[in-house]
Amino acid sequence: MSVWRDKKGRYHVGVQRGGTRIHRICSDAATWRDAKRKEAELLRGFDSVATGQVLIGDAIQRWLREEVAHQKARKNTEGNAYALAEWVRGRNLSEIVAVAEEYKQANRSLLTNSTVNRRLSVLRRVANLSYKRWGWLKEPLGSKIELLPENPAREKYLTRSELAQLLRGIQLRAARRAALVAAFTGLRRGELVRLRNAPTDSEDAAIMMGCYVKGDLIYLRTTKNGKPRVIPVVHHVRFALKRLPFGVHADTLTHAVQRALPNVRFHDLRHTAASLLIQAGVDLYRVGTILGHSDIRTTKRYAHLAVDDLRTAVNTLARKTLDKAA
Repeated sequence: MSVWRDKKGRYHVGVQRGGTRIHRICSDAATWRDAKRKEAELLRGFDSVATGQVLIGDAIQRWLREEVAHQKARKNTEGNAYALAEWVRGRNLSEIVAVAEEYKQANRSLLTNSTVNRRLSVLRRVANLSYKRWGWLKEPLGSKIELLPENPAREKYLTRSELAQLLRGIQLRAARRAALVAAFTGLRRGELVRLRNAPTDSEDAAIMMGCYVKGDLIYLRTTKNGKPRVIPVVHHVRFALKRLPFGVHADTLTHAVQRALPNVRFHDLRHTAASLLIQAGVDLYRVGTILGHSDIRTTKRYAHLAVDDLRTAVNTLARKTLDKAA
């Protein structure tokens, strides 16, 4: 019997082909018709495997549902999986190595090697599960997906003249305003895209927005490290926040910056914000608070900027002392 009901009234579905058997328990509210639909779905899965027609997208969805759904970093993992949607659409599981190579070649100049590797790791994990656990692959294709060499942490800072050149080169006005805000606040792409003006009639509505501007402050309820933060906005940038949302996709910001200055990435504007803060005399602790670093060791990457600024100040003092002595 492939569909039966237990003592608690729940429907069970059991399907077997060859030496493989799959057993599923339906929800308490499921009906006999729901159970039969589940049976048909499982049988289609068996047939797809038999004909080699299992899609990569179906394998990724099963992995997300069975393994990733319970992980703490679920959202980040899902984001990396969904970034592959365009590349895996309509592609069979047997093509997963070719898909990985295509994605690698198309994105290695646009994204960091670390980001590309996180997404290739999704394909590698799915391929391994399909071979070892699900029986959807007859050979271990996961081992054939090669990752890129990891890049050292990128620390590029724009000078004020380079920043001005970048802004002039961005054609889309909304993207130009977003880049300006990023350079003076350290906001990430996703935070900029979600940014809204706080409604004046309801404080609760503003809080529910999660990422909003009120007066000269930017409030972020949901951040990468899970802690809310508040960022003051310097006066000459406030005009860029008058019309929100910016109305652009995060990827649009990436491409706009790269077209304006080919060797610059959008995330470099976050480093630029740290550089400008340190040059203004802000200590590393406050820089880390503004940028939302959960670990002071992350902020210490910018420590040499503070030293360089102090060296410049001492050299200026030495020159003035010598001038007076002369």
